[in-house]
Amino acid sequence: MIILNSEEIDSLVDRTELIQAVEEAFRIHAAGHFAMPVRAHVDYRNKTFLSMPCFTDQSFGAKLLSLVPANAEKGLPPAHGVVLLNDGITGEPIAILNGAKITALRTSAVGSLSIQYLADKNASHLGVIGAGVQGFNQALFACTVRKFTDIHLYDCREKVLDDLAHKLAALLPGSRVTAEKSSLDVLDHSDVLITVTNTEKPLFPDDRSLFTNQHFTAVGSYKPEMREYPEAVFRNLSCLLIDTEHALHETGDVMTPLERGWLTREQVIPFDQVVTGELQKTANENKVTFFKSVGMALFDIVTADLIYRKAKQKGCGTEVRL
Repeated sequence: MIILNSEEIDSLVDRTELIQAVEEAFRIHAAGHFAMPVRAHVDYRNKTFLSMPCFTDQSFGAKLLSLVPANAEKGLPPAHGVVLLNDGITGEPIAILNGAKITALRTSAVGSLSIQYLADKNASHLGVIGAGVQGFNQALFACTVRKFTDIHLYDCREKVLDDLAHKLAALLPGSRVTAEKSSLDVLDHSDVLITVTNTEKPLFPDDRSLFTNQHFTAVGSYKPEMREYPEAVFRNLSCLLIDTEHALHETGDVMTPLERGWLTREQVIPFDQVVTGELQKTANENKVTFFKSVGMALFDIVTADLIYRKAKQKGCGTEVRL
């Protein structure tokens, strides 16, 4: 068995390759060639622990992940965890991978895939609200599937915002990177908007005229009491696309619109129908598309399996015997 830390995983990642692997995960999901129970989601005093097992035909395993939002105030990552990967035939443990890194990468690959399929081909201005680890990775992956000329950023933490702006400017020299003064400023300037916050109140005014001709990738709001978007967004949608049906029971950005009648259940559609071509029309006259991601273990296992195979090819990782 090998152990792969964050730096080793980074050295093995090709963003385009990973996006393609996650795309295949959606096809696996649509075909039903997997087994994935409802994940155990335990909350205690503003801390969350997730246990996420999954089987595919090639491998299986589980991610164990902790989420502590207060870590951000201490300069620490909010997510920690591991992914345990098992051989699909023998069940032998073959790898332990840094779970926070796998989460960051696969979530960003999922988000960028929604942009690839749903955003206007001529979209040139990207907005990102939330300047943490996920905001950084989402921006990089988004720029892998679209050539954005401008990137607009906002976070209520000024130093974190400035740090992200400088990092992205160095890594994406073909794009102008601007730290904006508010969420609304980002919204006003963006063709594509990614939100990665843990807010419990919507980031924007409840005004339908603000939400037209845009694609939204909603990544924050991983609890029922959390909401990043106001009623106005949902009123402008033809459909709300979700990565997994877990979203129906976990996030306020799906639960609240359904409970309050802003959307019907029939309007909430699995994104795998877009990937397979079953669903062709995703926007109405408002030209707004909306994708909500809460993640699932299938993404973790497919990502971990890809990284493990590359590690074996290149001799990366620390070999251990149990």
